[in-house]
Amino acid sequence: MEPSVAGRRARRSRTEGTYPLPETLTEAEQLAASIEQAVWRETAGGIRDLHVEVSEEGVLLSGHCRTYYAKQRAQHAAMRLPYPGRLTNDIQVI
Repeated sequence: MEPSVAGRRARRSRTEGTYPLPETLTEAEQLAASIEQAVWRETAGGIRDLHVEVSEEGVLLSGHCRTYYAKQRAQHAAMRLPYPGRLTNDIQVI
């Protein structure tokens, strides 16, 4: 099936990571702030208590929102920026 093959390629290329880990705490904080701003713009502030954590494992998005659509938009906004490792979307829909 073509869609699943294309989807696997996209995920594989994203998680293999051509982006190095931030070397300093300041760089990690700047990356987290950039992702936070991108999510804020994309969702028009629809994610409450938004927190972005950058670590060796990757990027963690957390907070809460009212719709799955807002959660999805937050994830897509974060995916547009270069980040190391895996993106975990732990935003809760309430």
